[in-house]
Amino acid sequence: MAKPLPAQAAETKWRDLREWLARVDSLGELKRVTGANSEEDIGAITEMLDHTEGSPCVLFDEIPNFKPGYRVLVNTMGSTKRQAVTLGLDPAKASHEQLLRFWRERLKGFTPIPPVVVKRGPVQENILRDGDVDLTQFPAPIWHPGDGGRYIGTASFNIMRDPDTGSINVGTYRNQVFDKNGIGIRAAPPHHGGIIKEKYMQRGQPCPLITVVGTDPLLFLAACAEGPIFGQSELDWAGGVRGEPIEVIQGEITGLPIPAQAEIALEGFITTDQFTKEGPYGEWMGYYQDGYQKERVVRIDRIYHRDDPIILGCPQGKPPHEDNRFLVYLRSGMIWDQLEKAGVPGVCGVWCPPEGGNRLMTVVALQTQYLGHAKQAGLIASQCGGGIDMNRLTVVVDDHVDVTSIQDVVWAIVARCDPERGVEIIKDTKGSRIDMAIAPDKRELNANSRMIIDATTPFTWKHHPLAGDIISTPERTKKIHEKWGWILK
Repeated sequence: MAKPLPAQAAETKWRDLREWLARVDSLGELKRVTGANSEEDIGAITEMLDHTEGSPCVLFDEIPNFKPGYRVLVNTMGSTKRQAVTLGLDPAKASHEQLLRFWRERLKGFTPIPPVVVKRGPVQENILRDGDVDLTQFPAPIWHPGDGGRYIGTASFNIMRDPDTGSINVGTYRNQVFDKNGIGIRAAPPHHGGIIKEKYMQRGQPCPLITVVGTDPLLFLAACAEGPIFGQSELDWAGGVRGEPIEVIQGEITGLPIPAQAEIALEGFITTDQFTKEGPYGEWMGYYQDGYQKERVVRIDRIYHRDDPIILGCPQGKPPHEDNRFLVYLRSGMIWDQLEKAGVPGVCGVWCPPEGGNRLMTVVALQTQYLGHAKQAGLIASQCGGGIDMNRLTVVVDDHVDVTSIQDVVWAIVARCDPERGVEIIKDTKGSRIDMAIAPDKRELNANSRMIIDATTPFTWKHHPLAGDIISTPERTKKIHEKWGWILK
């Protein structure tokens, strides 16, 4: 068994997105595409990349109707190698096991490192103020055919300050371009950004906001992560993961922190009295889940950007998409940790398949030790903090099953689960109004049901001569691939 990674933060070898790109380019993980249009091509190519495991990241340039050098980058962390680069790990050893082990160690505890304020940074190479602000100069794509407009923010993060505590929050919320100086932000409670926004609205005050639409992948990952508790800044969290503070400048009009190495940052205020139609937008379950919504307009007073800026894109859509491929390790690690803290012994693996959007399905591998062990693990995995949100299916399998392989999991279900004995249905659990499986008139209840499948060998007869022995052990399969895997390449 591999030794666990040390608890200190990884050592990253790059300072910004451009150094990160140079690193992944040297590994053969970057493709460059010129001439793809922003109305259809970029979104279609991104969809193709999302649905192909191990696909490269792609940098689009010379986008028709936009200035050459104004670029879009997609699928940054869609492969294990690029995730390893992002975390400062050895990409030659990149694997599901390496990344899951890394995040399990991080989630057990590390020291957040607050950002450090610097006087200047590359993001200030160009500053557009007031009447010179023009968001339409950037090639924000129409990501899906039915989208209501161009979305400059899909891998963006939005920075706010809690007016009560002064704490900084960073969250990923989609940002549609409305006009030259107006964008949207889809943030509502219980999301932290939504809570902060509503505090300002209740005071009758505009909410100061920084929206960063191009930055290094680690900061985007931190903004997506559900590990930080409310009140803990994701910038501090990212510094702890990185092992050194994130350099920031202060916004000219809000004083909010802006990553100094960012590609593009927008500064302004969520208005109290300006509303417009936002959406529709292709959502993470692969459907348009609601149409146009009335949302507050964010008025942008400053644009900061580097020369030849890069928009980072990570649109939602039919899973798996890019964020499913990197968030799987955090969510799986959270559930594994919570199972152990709840006193469940014998857990050998946890996986939240990207094919299920990381939320809808959880698989737990278990060495069963007593009657009811599998049911205990399944019930807790489906209801713990990491697994409760919109989970629909939790599967418990024997320890010889590879939880990261949908093929293996389906085999375990059809070979080991007798529906009369092995299926439990739980009602009235935490759901969402965007859940397509819930009747439209019941979605506002934010509740669903979920299924627990026991696909383990029944404990009462696991040692019976007819219980069945597996034909090929995981150890044998690994040796076969190590010796003969070159045939498949």
